[in-house]
Amino acid sequence: MVDIMEKNIKEEIIRRVTKRILESIKNKKIVTEASGFDGIFKELKRKLDNVKILPDNVIDASAYKEHEIIDSLKSMGYVYKKPMGKKLHFFNKENSISLYLLQDSLKITLMP
Repeated sequence: MVDIMEKNIKEEIIRRVTKRILESIKNKKIVTEASGFDGIFKELKRKLDNVKILPDNVIDASAYKEHEIIDSLKSMGYVYKKPMGKKLHFFNKENSISLYLLQDSLKITLMP
């Protein structure tokens, strides 16, 4: 009987610890995703000081030529993957973030 009680107590402790760990990971991911755009903007701003944030997490880089934007993204660790219509897709393996450069307007977005 004592063994069953000890087993139940241990299982309950494991369940609670696991739940807390998963909640902590989930909360950290939400904070990281929310702050990711700001970090990208700040880093890009150091390279291209005339970029601006527009609504809906869009970065306006129209003050620069396409190759200047691409060079800056590459220096930030983004690798050109493929064109998607009039968008160029860049991916940063280190932080697993994709960026899209809209060729017509020279705006950068996180949305494909």
